[in-house]
Amino acid sequence: MTPRADFIAGNTRLRARLSALLGPVDYDQLAGVSREAVAERLAGSIYRPYLNRDQAGDRQLLEAAGHRLRDLLRGVRGLYGGTAGTAVGVLLARHDLHDTLALLRGARTGQPVAVRLAAVMGVGALDQQTAADIAAAPDGATAVLRLTTHRLPDPLTARALPAAWEHYELHGDPDEFETTIAAAAIDGWTDRLEWVGRAACPVLEVVQAGCDRANLLAVLRDPALEMPRLLPTGLVPESALLAARRGDPQPAVAARPGWRQPLERHLRDEDLTALEWNLDVAVWRQTVRGLRRGDPLGAHIPVGYVLAAECEARTVRLLLAGLAPRYDLRDLLVR
Repeated sequence: MTPRADFIAGNTRLRARLSALLGPVDYDQLAGVSREAVAERLAGSIYRPYLNRDQAGDRQLLEAAGHRLRDLLRGVRGLYGGTAGTAVGVLLARHDLHDTLALLRGARTGQPVAVRLAAVMGVGALDQQTAADIAAAPDGATAVLRLTTHRLPDPLTARALPAAWEHYELHGDPDEFETTIAAAAIDGWTDRLEWVGRAACPVLEVVQAGCDRANLLAVLRDPALEMPRLLPTGLVPESALLAARRGDPQPAVAARPGWRQPLERHLRDEDLTALEWNLDVAVWRQTVRGLRRGDPLGAHIPVGYVLAAECEARTVRLLLAGLAPRYDLRDLLVR
């Protein structure tokens, strides 16, 4: 069976799930109303099954957004086999990496076990039962040992954990520690996607876009500081990132034309939070375009579905925080 054929059955089943996501009418009903009205309308929508009777407070709705995202993403990997399953596995491995870093951060800083577990999605290789074992670690060294024993978030990254932890204990730089782990994971993802070949290009594009976004935000966060350690670069080389840091966005825009407006806006207002949002929107727009017009027999469908679900959860959180009026919700329409 060819890699292209691997996607057919999974895509057919996943496309049927698209109707479960918030759509244009839903967003129109949520936009431009008070936070209280948002909470009320969400409580009467597809979020109702995630709420107990008469629970419509912000905290409950925020928790509901997380539970719903888990439900939307769990089982996606099981729809695909063979090389298609490898590509979709990388798509969900982004959450495995996030979960791993959250568990290590919690162990490092002494967070309560419940807080550590609350940050875990558990939609990929790292399930809730294993996460509970790692979350119970009394310190960072033990958490590293347990992750290594479980070979999580994946075997390659697990092998890199002990050396990264030893370096952290010597130098005490948490950002460098997390970037080192993330870089190891991303290198492994890239190898897997390149092995799958052309069929995995939409997933590789998401990984590269995430790296470029994170690198740009890292270098712009405080230009007075030394150059931070970067993730593996996607389309935007380090020289272009340095130019953006100096106030010249053109090299970065040449690599990623969709960054033009976000970077030009950032030059005017220096609002890093708005830049982060606008970079995300650029990825979401591309993903939606792929979902609508991309190859129906390739990876555009799982990529579009997963990112649309992630986008919905983030939008709900913005609405409940009262921050959505700062943004154009039409940027988030998924179909």
